[in-house]
Amino acid sequence: MHFQIIKQIHYVMETKGTSNNPKVARKVTSALRPRRLTVQKPTNAIHDLIAGGIAGSAGIVVGHPLDSLKVRIQMDGGSIRKLLSQSSRVGSVWNGLPAPLVGAAALNSCMFLTHGFATRLWDAFFDTNNNHGVAKEAVCGGITGFVSTFIMCPTEHIKTKLQTNSNMYKNSFHAAQQIFKTHGLAGLNRGFVATAVRQTPGFCVYFSTYQRLKHTLHSHDSIQCNHLAASILAGGIAGSFSWAIVYPIDLIKSRIQALPLDCNKIDRSILSIGNKILQERGWKALYRGFGITVLRAFPVNAVILTTHSELVGWVNGCSR
Repeated sequence: MHFQIIKQIHYVMETKGTSNNPKVARKVTSALRPRRLTVQKPTNAIHDLIAGGIAGSAGIVVGHPLDSLKVRIQMDGGSIRKLLSQSSRVGSVWNGLPAPLVGAAALNSCMFLTHGFATRLWDAFFDTNNNHGVAKEAVCGGITGFVSTFIMCPTEHIKTKLQTNSNMYKNSFHAAQQIFKTHGLAGLNRGFVATAVRQTPGFCVYFSTYQRLKHTLHSHDSIQCNHLAASILAGGIAGSFSWAIVYPIDLIKSRIQALPLDCNKIDRSILSIGNKILQERGWKALYRGFGITVLRAFPVNAVILTTHSELVGWVNGCSR
């Protein structure tokens, strides 16, 4: 079939007198050249667990200082320079690192395991030749985001408590112990609904943007972006874009988790916190800390997605 198409193209070129035109020849050659797609071999559960854990830990190390500043800006306002100058009073930007570091390894292992399972399940039920389908990545990403809430919520609650009330707890594990002792599992999962509302649509956008953008950057002739550079750029842009969409609910989630544990249920609801912010400070207050969040999202997600992609590619190469 391919040979017949080539013969037809050469026949048209000869009849039109363009067979000796080097520009036309280059265009035809480029069009016929097989494109290298960025589709990886299907991963298995072990690959997803190991690569996801390593990638998540790397991302947390890169992004935790900026995350600490983001949470403090969401709570108290002010500039980054002001918060850095007051670091001795409010505590180090590395406070609360152990909980998200452990949580990130578990979270990203769970995240990539869930995404891999959802993707394989989609492929089993839907006969599709479009490996970069937006619907597939959006649905699988949404499932991944919801499942990740069960790990993300308690670890972010502990992190937020340490970032905003560093003198109350000795470390992440002490904070978890005290919260569980006084308020049980429900206390550890304070802000679960807000976290789920953030994670589910955020991951729909996250994975679909990453896959489409990575494929475009890597395969488009005019861009000429290699595999590693495409993954870094796509991961960073996907992370920043997904955070830009869900940022207001993240701010509300942080406010809920920063409240005292004995705060009543009505005062810590999403609607109550959102209305209070709008009435007191206006809609712009919902984007307090937006700049530093988007800034942090680029390197963190570039590291996470690229590390996972490269590790899976390396393991698949070794297993051949």
